Amino acid sequence: MDDQQRDETSETAHAWDSVRWLREPLAWTLLALAAIIVLVSACQLFNLAGAKIPVAIPAPAVSSAAPVPVGSSPAPGPVGPGPAPVSAFALRASAVAPQFINFGVQVMPALAVVLVAFCGGLTERARQVVQTAAVVLAAAFLLGLISLEGAAGSHTRPGTWFFLEVPGLAITATALAFTGAVLWSRPFRLVAPRFQDLGDDDQDFEDDPDFGGHA
Repeated sequence: MDDQQRDETSETAHAWDSVRWLREPLAWTLLALAAIIVLVSACQLFNLAGAKIPVAIPAPAVSSAAPVPVGSSPAPGPVGPGPAPVSAFALRASAVAPQFINFGVQVMPALAVVLVAFCGGLTERARQVVQTAAVVLAAAFLLGLISLEGAAGSHTRPGTWFFLEVPGLAITATALAFTGAVLWSRPFRLVAPRFQDLGDDDQDFEDDPDFGGHA
């Protein structure tokens, strides 16, 4: 019975070894998809490279005063300030804000980090993958914050909308904090000099219990 269990374990290990090389290409693919979403959304936000996004233009205020007959003078009345003008940027920010904090932008970089760091040890370019994930998440967080501030200035969103969108920004910040913690962990601090100078003595980070060895 023990021999059968060992054989099954060995077969499982061999099967995992045969697909382990896919971790890094898959991680880069996830990062590329997330980066494309953030980049296109940024172009829509700042109206760059011909990237357009449909926005709802607020309807002009219509006076409810009674019509004045032709040839007569209108009755004097109180004149109040008109509605505050809304900038085109604020309208674009209101429309594009959810794209920076959607589920895909939050999950894909974090999943890329998990693939290269926790699924069978560090890959060869794990540090570059984690650094790229941090950049994508930082850009998404910053642009999402700018968009939410612009949406608040557009006066086109109800207060309940912000209660639903602000937690999404907090989730992005949490994913960024996770990525930063991985990047500053001991195995990643040791992996940098290993690849910078191959002539130096190898650092024994492959057997670190935090990541289970080098792939």
